[in-house]
Amino acid sequence: MVHRIVTALLSLGLLTTSMVRAAENRPFWTEQALFHFGDDVFFTGRSSCAPNVEEGRQRAYVAAIQEVKNFTRAQEIGGFPLDTQMVFEDPHPSDCASGLVTVWRLLRAPRAALESLTKHTTPGRQTDISPILAQITAIRNLTPRVGMLRDEVWNRYGLPRSIWAHPDRGELIWDYSQFGLTIVFNQDDVLTHWRLNGPHPRSSDDPSMTPRQDKPAGKDLPAIDLTARLQQLEEQQDLDRRRQAQRYCALRFADVPESLRAKQGSCEQREYERLKEQPHPF
Repeated sequence: MVHRIVTALLSLGLLTTSMVRAAENRPFWTEQALFHFGDDVFFTGRSSCAPNVEEGRQRAYVAAIQEVKNFTRAQEIGGFPLDTQMVFEDPHPSDCASGLVTVWRLLRAPRAALESLTKHTTPGRQTDISPILAQITAIRNLTPRVGMLRDEVWNRYGLPRSIWAHPDRGELIWDYSQFGLTIVFNQDDVLTHWRLNGPHPRSSDDPSMTPRQDKPAGKDLPAIDLTARLQQLEEQQDLDRRRQAQRYCALRFADVPESLRAKQGSCEQREYERLKEQPHPF
């Protein structure tokens, strides 16, 4: 009996860990139904437990289109310029049966086009009233600002897919390839440039933001890829959190009767989540 209980607790712990890691690997925009970024508005469609990737992408597109209709209150959006910014696929979703896939699709629309669509669908509105502008002020603005600190960027977009350091230029480049966003910091961890790639690129209007591919010459130092080091640090920090949670709960349940020890697993998960919410050390 004890062996079965221990096995069940271990299985539950592994399942919870895999679910947490899967969620951490998703790009930040999968958690947003819609948001605006500069002069563009983004709409996220999700297809859960699709039988294959192709159908999942199509369902996610339809779901994103519905978000556009809900936002503009338009019945039809034929001829409306919509571009796919990104697609993210989870081939092993924890809440689906084996073999099914969950797909997120991010559509991008210029705010001016949304304004035009709304004017056509609501001809009685006064020309000096902007319904889209009013709605945009109510949804989350994810546009980066020159001068943002690195911690602010981390809290807004999460972990970048890769990080590059250019010691010769005093720059640290964070690449969010699952959104097409590149952010550049200076030596003081202050955002100096950003660029959003995609169908219609946007940037902070500073051409030096784009990483140069020049070969190092003279005293120039080569670019350093810190992605692997960052991943190792993240894994070590995650392991440290789990060990701290285990030690904390082991002490808390030290004098608890054996019949109540089953709650120790949930204690460890809650403590682990609490430690994750603490400010990041870098």
